[in-house]
Amino acid sequence: MRMNMKHFICTLIAGCILTAAVQAQDIDRSVKPSGKPAPKVTLPKIQKAKLTNGLNVWLVEHHELPNVALNLVIQAGADHDPLTMPGLASITADMIDEATTTKDALQISDAVESIGASLNTSSNPDGSYLTLNTLTKHLDKALPVLADVVMNPTFPPKDFERIRKQRLGQLIQQKDQPVAIANNSYARILYGANHPYGSNPSGTETSLKAMTTDDLKKFYTTYYRPNSATLIIVGDVRLDDMTAKLEKALGGWKQADVPPFTVPPAAAVDMRRVYLIDKPGAPQSEVRIGYPALARSTPDYFPVLEMNRLLGGQFTSRINLNLREKHGYTYGARSAFNFQKGAGPFTASGGIVTEKTDSSLIEFFNEINLMKEKGMSASELEFVKKGLVGNFALGFETPAQIAGSLQNIVLYGLPEDYFNNYLQNIEAVKLDDIQRVAAKYLDASKMAVVVVGDLAKIKDGVEKLNLGKTVMTDLDGNPMP
Repeated sequence: MRMNMKHFICTLIAGCILTAAVQAQDIDRSVKPSGKPAPKVTLPKIQKAKLTNGLNVWLVEHHELPNVALNLVIQAGADHDPLTMPGLASITADMIDEATTTKDALQISDAVESIGASLNTSSNPDGSYLTLNTLTKHLDKALPVLADVVMNPTFPPKDFERIRKQRLGQLIQQKDQPVAIANNSYARILYGANHPYGSNPSGTETSLKAMTTDDLKKFYTTYYRPNSATLIIVGDVRLDDMTAKLEKALGGWKQADVPPFTVPPAAAVDMRRVYLIDKPGAPQSEVRIGYPALARSTPDYFPVLEMNRLLGGQFTSRINLNLREKHGYTYGARSAFNFQKGAGPFTASGGIVTEKTDSSLIEFFNEINLMKEKGMSASELEFVKKGLVGNFALGFETPAQIAGSLQNIVLYGLPEDYFNNYLQNIEAVKLDDIQRVAAKYLDASKMAVVVVGDLAKIKDGVEKLNLGKTVMTDLDGNPMP
């Protein structure tokens, strides 16, 4: 008897379901599945050249796809902002592609988009950046656009006024956003007004109103110099060809003496204080706990990275499992060491249900103190390592990702084989290392506690904890009389 097609398909599906069900019954769900072997990642050799104007060129060949990523790293970010003018590096980066001596913003955009490329400018506390991504076949058209933006920006007053108004509008909005208030005030409380990390890198109302295009031009001419920059290239290109192209495109970029700069040391938190910022009607409290901690150059980078991953650096961290999963105080709580050129902050943070603000502070410090005193178990350390190892290879799949990773080597002066040795450095961390760094860097008695919320509802409960002297501040983190 001939079986029709519909009957045949149904029978086949039923058989597959039955087979899968039988196989599922054979699985012992009380045993955690063993992980796959750690991926092996070996980056191609970094090839180097230097243009006649002093521009350092790093190139990694990546011929799997016909495209190329270029990251220009300028060693001056918000850390170079004058103390009276925060936001200068950020706006300079925003403005540099607004117009050149030959093109306005629309012409620059059209030149890039017509070949399917992308050109972006940005800055952060540690540096300023221009990135170009293009198909290799269009490199000869894209590279002159990048060079024009780097070498010939004009900082038009009309565009500057537009960007300034946008920034001022954003600052006004931030005054009504507890998260922004907490972040900005936390930086000011930790570092103060006399440290570059103590101000909003996007600028303040005072600095933005005082800033002029002459200030941008001065920052540009002082720090955007080829002898203080590195161009990272990853993609379907070769060094000899690229060197010739770069000499033609960027050879006219003039070098000059760049003033030496070192991020000043941050003052230590001498004792725990609680800083309260009133935001009447706030739906929840924003909590920030920490102190100025470590620079990226610390030799303890890897043990601190692994210690913090369990403390608050992943979804299944102790802090998040405690405050979110166990107690339901928050949608998410976390901790992080923000490694920068100078001593970046350690921060434990979360948006907390208003009524549980005081209870959450108890749990934050319980977890910090537990890690400081007890460290972690061997199985916990193994779990942390597997997570870091498993995620590592995902950051090296495209030329843009590889270029971004090399950018960190350039920015922080890391060893050139840093990523080739990354997995070994992760595996080399021992339980004793975790205990040592936890005891050294998690002194809860010398951390600032910043809480932004409806003080009519939370102030009494927080003060009854006796965590430290209470300091009332304004929305910017400045102590109130």
